[in-house]
Amino acid sequence: MKAIFSEKNIVVVLFVMVLVTFALAQEDTKKMERLYSGAGNTAVSELFTSPATKALVEKSGTVYTATPQSARQ
Repeated sequence: MKAIFSEKNIVVVLFVMVLVTFALAQEDTKKMERLYSGAGNTAVSELFTSPATKALVEKSGTVYTATPQSARQ
């Protein structure tokens, strides 16, 4: 009868576990990149376009533009 826990089988199982771990870590990294690059900017832009913010800006009389400062000169 063959032993189930041979050295070769343990190496194969550990290798598969490492591949799965790195695949999951890569997916999480992609999610984090999307969160920091895209979703955060969307939330800020939604804040500036919300009706409550527009009302406050109109009440204060201050004009805000989306043009970068370097392009205004």
